[in-house]
Amino acid sequence: MIAHVAEAAEARGRVVLQLRTANPHSVAIEAALRVAQAFQSGVETLFVEDRHIFELASFPFAREISLTGRRKRTISAEDLEREFRLTFAAIQRRIAALARAAEVPIRHRIVRDDPIDALATTCAECGPWNVVALGEPFGIASCETLRQLFEAVVDATGVVVVGPHARRTSGPVIVAAEDIDRLPSMVRAAERLASVTGGSLVVLLIADDEERLHWMEAQARLLLGERIDAQIVRAEVARGATEVVAEELRRLKGGFVIAQFGGLVVPADGNLRALAVALECPILLVR
Repeated sequence: MIAHVAEAAEARGRVVLQLRTANPHSVAIEAALRVAQAFQSGVETLFVEDRHIFELASFPFAREISLTGRRKRTISAEDLEREFRLTFAAIQRRIAALARAAEVPIRHRIVRDDPIDALATTCAECGPWNVVALGEPFGIASCETLRQLFEAVVDATGVVVVGPHARRTSGPVIVAAEDIDRLPSMVRAAERLASVTGGSLVVLLIADDEERLHWMEAQARLLLGERIDAQIVRAEVARGATEVVAEELRRLKGGFVIAQFGGLVVPADGNLRALAVALECPILLVR
């Protein structure tokens, strides 16, 4: 599937920025706005009150314990709702100001649901050309969550995530290519992003042997032609070592990465330990 989000005037999709806590990552918010700018789209903030937390609060024995473990208190659904709404109102004002500065149309909604179900419903309402942006950074064990998201949210062409060490959206846009057939659509998306990040284009070719890398490079050069703003980098990954790819991404100091979900960059199974340590920019994952 192509990496695409509908323009605002089409009303067939937008960037859906999911927020679940009081402290979304600032680079995740910036990345959502960058994608909207690149595709001339809008942003919809989706504040999710996780229904599982409210179900837990309904039990009479439920207690909230402080991070130090020294204080605890009873909790109720009414208290939780009040705290959620106050938190979301503050975040909403902050994001709205950033969207105005970026000239990105924005709207907001609050739902109480399972986080993935909420995304599936929200994306289905508008049309098939949505991109989901997650406000909280991914962790080591996020592969399973991302796999569930891609399976359940069928009306999203991609998912934007950031790691715990994300710090920028400016710099080269890196296309991490493992399947040469997907390269043209990934390059088109990268060109759009580069137009708003001010970066150049880097094609990182990933394969497990030198012969395949050589063939992929030849195909990539045919696609890119005589472009002087594009760089081709090769990464030979022996025995599926995702650490090699993560380190190459760190070394290239990108402002954005585009990669296929379920490959060596972000596997569908396993863990994201190496990527969580190395990645300093957002990554747009496509199907």
